[in-house]
Amino acid sequence: VLEVVNPQGLTPLHDGMGLRIGGAAALAAGAAWLHWRRFMVPITVAAGTGAALVTLLALVFGTRPDLMRDWLTLGLFLAGAVAFASAMWWDCRDRARTTRRSDVAFWLHLGAAPLLVHPVFSGLGLLGGGASMGRAGVAVGIYVALALVALAIDRRALLISALAYVLYAISALFQAAGSLNQSLALTALVIGSALLMLSAFWHPARRVVVGVLPAWWQARLPVLTAA
Repeated sequence: VLEVVNPQGLTPLHDGMGLRIGGAAALAAGAAWLHWRRFMVPITVAAGTGAALVTLLALVFGTRPDLMRDWLTLGLFLAGAVAFASAMWWDCRDRARTTRRSDVAFWLHLGAAPLLVHPVFSGLGLLGGGASMGRAGVAVGIYVALALVALAIDRRALLISALAYVLYAISALFQAAGSLNQSLALTALVIGSALLMLSAFWHPARRVVVGVLPAWWQARLPVLTAA
């Protein structure tokens, strides 16, 4: 609705469009709430949360369309942060992941991840062919940080959402190092091997990451498994 791919090229909302979008999204959020109250389908909470966030963004940028071009990316990131916080709230209520609360958190994490990841990597200029050596290195560092967060919360959505960006970043690093012809193959090999190793040793790696966190954080994260 608000175009995520290239916020800098947006045409500001006009003629009450934002208010109409916000009204429709508010109705969708209300319908999702009623559906949850009646059927308690886990994905409904994510759908309702997404609709509520669209309502807020549409109303803000609908009433102040001049802000859209410069502040949409930040707005999307803040929306992702709200969705992520909501997902963690549901996760904290079912640390053993034995109830539908865990399923609700899964869908919220799935919706929050791209909203968090896209603004961060687009802010590095990776989407416009501006993947310099320094920016690509920062992108890889961010992906490592996301991997640590994913391990701590035991959710892989952040890794999946950021995968395309880090593939592009590592490919740029190989090209800058003079491996232009083999960059795609080397990128696939490095990322594929890293993800395979992470998947194989997910639980041991998670024990290490969670083990260095403060005790009060550990008490709120999903329980560690022996597998």
